[in-house]
Amino acid sequence: MSAASNNSVKGARARSARGERAREGLKKAALAVLERDGYHKMRIADVTTEAGVAQGLFYHYFKDLKSLTLEVLTDFASASNDPLQIERDVSRGDWYARIYAHNLVIVRSYAKRPGVMRCLLQLADEDEAFSGMLRENYRNQLMWLVEIMPKLFPEVRFRKHQALMVVYALAGIGEGLMREYFINESKTLRAAALSVEQFTELLTTMFYRALFLRQPDEKQLKYTRNLTAMVKPN
Repeated sequence: MSAASNNSVKGARARSARGERAREGLKKAALAVLERDGYHKMRIADVTTEAGVAQGLFYHYFKDLKSLTLEVLTDFASASNDPLQIERDVSRGDWYARIYAHNLVIVRSYAKRPGVMRCLLQLADEDEAFSGMLRENYRNQLMWLVEIMPKLFPEVRFRKHQALMVVYALAGIGEGLMREYFINESKTLRAAALSVEQFTELLTTMFYRALFLRQPDEKQLKYTRNLTAMVKPN
């Protein structure tokens, strides 16, 4: 290869790397604008100003504002969905800790980016494909437990889809609470002023109680330790 050709290849790679950084910069800026202003109020000028680039550069990387928004929100929704990664520091036999680890990922997303979580719901109402992706992600987040249920409770002899319905029912309770607390900012609920860890512990304790019909180990509890007294005598 000639020196000129070699320089041409190096130049193309450099431009590609710079282009990728510029593209990622626009996506990062869009995430910040979505959090601050919301999906319906966001404009291309808002994104390019946030990214510190000329407005004309936007169309070099994205077709329109919706295509950018779909990519940014899809990346956000798909992050940290690997059960093995989520449970990497948790003992397989510690069910409370395993459930806590999964809840912590979700609660952190709501707490850190409530505006983005609101945008996820808004876009899901308007775009069928995006809505389907979110539902599939949600299903995948729960399937690790669904698939284990027949082995975890062999005496139950779960019928087809029964384990799925049970897990969905339990998880749905937490979803409603997180929306009210983080997205809708219910004054009644926000008065509790819970930390991410306390919120996660609450969800995990109630999920564990409902799933196993017993209390978690008190040694693992702080905020909800007093809830171990919530046992109605036979």
